[in-house]
Amino acid sequence: MGMPALACCVDAAAVAPPGYADFIAGDNSLAAAVPFSSSTTAIAVSEDSVSTQWTPSHSVALYRIDSWGAPYFAVNDSGNIAVRPHGASTLAHQEIDLLKVVKRVSDPKSVGGLGLQFPLIVQFPDVLKNRLESLQSAFDSAVQAQSYGSHYQGVYLVKCNQDRFIVEDIVKFGSPFRFGLEAGSKPELLSMNCLCKGNPEALLVCNGFKDAEYISLALLARKLALNTVIVLEQEEEVKLVIEISKKLSVLPVIGL
Repeated sequence: MGMPALACCVDAAAVAPPGYADFIAGDNSLAAAVPFSSSTTAIAVSEDSVSTQWTPSHSVALYRIDSWGAPYFAVNDSGNIAVRPHGASTLAHQEIDLLKVVKRVSDPKSVGGLGLQFPLIVQFPDVLKNRLESLQSAFDSAVQAQSYGSHYQGVYLVKCNQDRFIVEDIVKFGSPFRFGLEAGSKPELLSMNCLCKGNPEALLVCNGFKDAEYISLALLARKLALNTVIVLEQEEEVKLVIEISKKLSVLPVIGL
């Protein structure tokens, strides 16, 4: 496992990480995965190939951090993974050293830690907030540049990640932009109550297979003042929507 090595301090004068010799020789391909253990094993490299000490910039290049993580992830001066929650706008004192976070939550409570066990999921809500703001800004700039007569209003497909905290954060951070949600199944539709705390203009787009129960749930959501749009994909769905909307006395909003 190459990546966990990035969350550990690198002794520049002693041990070279996997792929060091090839990297120095000009091969910038990713290093092959190696088993991760608590013990440190020295990697033998030829004297000629080790022409410089290993630095954080070498880690950035070898693991191509800028290709997949910029501007939110980097390697700091200590050789640890650093999280920049506000992207390029992150100030130096706002950077989060991931190794320190892992150490704090995994250390025993007796020494001030949280005593949690691995594996752990570490979430950074500010990264999500920054991505939503960047997305909205990009569309707003394009709308203005092209003199487009309407506005951009996005929705998050819950099937991409159904984690409750992520969905709730998207509703909260997306509220200024009327950012909504998209449900592709009945279970997802039932979990959309968090939209009640969001912008009343945010869309609740109902996609996927739609039987009578699904359509009833979507129309009841509209009764609860959610901005529900039922996307029709099959001809028989039209008849169902008309019949059920009459029974529930709800005026449906249809998307094609």
